[in-house]
Amino acid sequence: MMAYEGNKVIERLDRLAAATIDANAENGAAPRLSILANLVFMAAGSAGLVLTAQGDTGPGLVFGALIMSTTHSGIVEYQKRGKAPLDEREWGVFWKAMAIGAFVPCVLVGLWMMLLGPLADQGMWYPDRPEEWQAAGLFILGLTVQISNIAKAWMTPSYAAELLDDD
Repeated sequence: MMAYEGNKVIERLDRLAAATIDANAENGAAPRLSILANLVFMAAGSAGLVLTAQGDTGPGLVFGALIMSTTHSGIVEYQKRGKAPLDEREWGVFWKAMAIGAFVPCVLVGLWMMLLGPLADQGMWYPDRPEEWQAAGLFILGLTVQISNIAKAWMTPSYAAELLDDD
């Protein structure tokens, strides 16, 4: 006579359903949604910078993208942890994401500045009005926040993937 072991597929589905239904559990879609949201904010900031270069009112759109990405990162952090402090792994992910988020805009600005010298006379855009400088600065700051959020979401393991590693 064989002892009853239970159905492993049903047990896994039950755990997955409990994790998905639970409002506090981070399911597998959360990091991807965070990446998608920050890509939308990045596109809005880029559109605002293009509108500013054309002489329209784009700094407000760039500022809105910065504020929305900062608010998004604060909300995601509060939903994941509340007021609990970060552990060692989370601090490591945080600082690595911040390094990536700061490095990429610095490299892009450096490349832009190097290309601005020889190509400035051939129609390459550079800020010359105060609104354009404001939009460029806010765009760089927003890009730093958005890339940091994308890197952090990319390095965060999804809850559904951890369920499959238990076996």
